[in-house]
Formats: sequence, structure tokens, C-alpha cells
Amino acid sequence: MSGDAYKVADQIAAYQESALIGTAVEVGLPNLLYGSPHNLEGITASLGTDPRGTMGLLAGLVTFGLVERDGETFSLTANGELLADEHPDSIAMISRKEWFFYKLWAEMPAAVRTGHTQTRAWRDRLENDPDQAHDFLRALDDLCRLYGGDLPELAGLENGGRLLDVGGGAGSHAANLVKAVDGLEATVLDLPGAEPVLEERHPGLAFVAGDIDQPRFGRPEGEEWDYVLVSNILHDHPAEENERIVREAAGLLAPGGTLVIYEWVIDEGRTSPPGVASFTPMMVIENEGGWTWTEKEIGEWLRAAGLEPQPISQGPGPIAVVKATQP
Repeated sequence: MSGDAYKVADQIAAYQESALIGTAVEVGLPNLLYGSPHNLEGITASLGTDPRGTMGLLAGLVTFGLVERDGETFSLTANGELLADEHPDSIAMISRKEWFFYKLWAEMPAAVRTGHTQTRAWRDRLENDPDQAHDFLRALDDLCRLYGGDLPELAGLENGGRLLDVGGGAGSHAANLVKAVDGLEATVLDLPGAEPVLEERHPGLAFVAGDIDQPRFGRPEGEEWDYVLVSNILHDHPAEENERIVREAAGLLAPGGTLVIYEWVIDEGRTSPPGVASFTPMMVIENEGGWTWTEKEIGEWLRAAGLEPQPISQGPGPIAVVKATQP
């Protein structure tokens, strides 16, 4: 077998590691073993799991370096401890988020054939499955902790003022900006169901209930903001809807105010940069009409709203900033 065939065969089987991690968190294994090694009998008694199934799970986790064995006792490695909820740098919520979508990816053939998402809309999930939706927001907050620290530098906000974070969820990005910019006061606008997670994760931020589908996102006429942040929103929507969102956001700016778009920006051929290209199929499976958009497309929406975009600001990560200022 050629070297390339080995590589492709490994890619085919890559799902197994993700499945083992998702299963471990789902059944509560990392929480049980965190700081408390157990033998197989103790694990199955505590989790109510089958001995054979549990041993299979443990064998896989040992192989992937998340669990280690000493005689008959199993414990978490340093990497495995990150999957426990009590760990200070826990990424267990990220695992739960990806486990939810892992099961959807089995429906990718249907999404490719039809072009339609295979899950319910965010509004539906927030209203009808709030526990899962809140865990999703917690996972996004944890992802921001890992990867979202470049926003303040990319945004380059030099002065304080009032910022509205549209669809800001748990307030992750607004919180990063407030820490970085003296005198910046941020308010997160989102559906009412998002507020409990913001109060849990970033209680110092103000929250206002709003709706991205409504004119001015539900804000009153005459209200103006120095900054409006639209972060990771445009990839959830088709082009015509994004043009409306950008127009509504621009209409909330005070004279001289700045619209900050923090988004996964793809190149014209839609196959690079790699981090954004690999994000693109997620939009097909997860969002009806969602897509990754080019700098040119975002610029067209800004110009249609009466704004002139500044050159894109791109750091080492996959997400970039496009800014525009209200005349």
C-alpha cells in the first residue's frame, strides 16, 4: 500500500477518536476520574455502564493518551483532565457542542445533495431545548477563551465609548474588548434566552433583549452607538440576509461610529485559508443558507449600507476583522 493510501486510511478512521472523547464526556467518565482514580468495577458501579463497553472505552482513551493505567487503576492524563468540568481550563463544553454536531455530520450526504441544513434553527433550539442551547453558548465562550483573544488587536479600537454586541450570546468577545480598551462600555444584544449564560459567564456586561430579524434589531429609533460589533453572525445567513443585517447595524451607529465585523473570511476561490475552508462544510450542515464569505462580498454589503470598508485585518488565526466608519 502506498504512503498516500495509508494517510487516507488514517483520515477515514479519524472519527473514532472524536467518538471516544464525546462518549467519555457524555457518560461522565472524566468527571468521575478527575482527581479520583478508579478500577473498572468502581467506574461501572458509579456510571451505571456495562463492563465490556466501559473497558472498550478505556482502552481507546488509553491509546489516545487521555487515560492511563496503573495495574487495575485508571486515571486521567493531563490532557484527559481538560475534559472534566471542574478543571479550571475545562473544554468539556466544547466536547458537548461537538458531540451534538458529530451526530449531525452523519447526515452530510443529505446536506450535500439538497443544500439544506440537517438541524433546527438556533432560535428553535434556544426556545425548545434551552439546556442544549445554553451548553452551546458555554462552549462558544470556552472557544473564545482559547482562540478569540486576537479580536482586540485586530479591531484596533483606540477610544472608549458605547459598544453594542449584536447577537453576542454569552458576551465573550465584548468582554475581551472591554478588558483591552479603556473607557469602553459594552452591551450584549441577543434573544432573551441567552441572558442566563451571559450572567453566568460575564456578569459585568449589560444585556438587552433583541432580535436580529427585527428592524434595528429591536432597538428604538434615535438610539446611537459608538461601536457596533457583528461577530460570527454573517456565516449563519445567506447573502441577502447579511446585506440587511449590515444595513441595520450601520443604522445604529452615531456619526463617526465604527462597525466591526469579526468573521471567517474565505478567499475568492473558497478553498483557502485552510482554517476557513475547513469551516465551510460546517455551515452547510449547521445553518440554512449559511456560508463563509469573501472580503469582497462583505465590502459590498458595507457599501450598500453607506459605509466604506477599511482594509481587512487578519492575524494568525482564521477569523479576521473588517471595519467601516459612519461618515
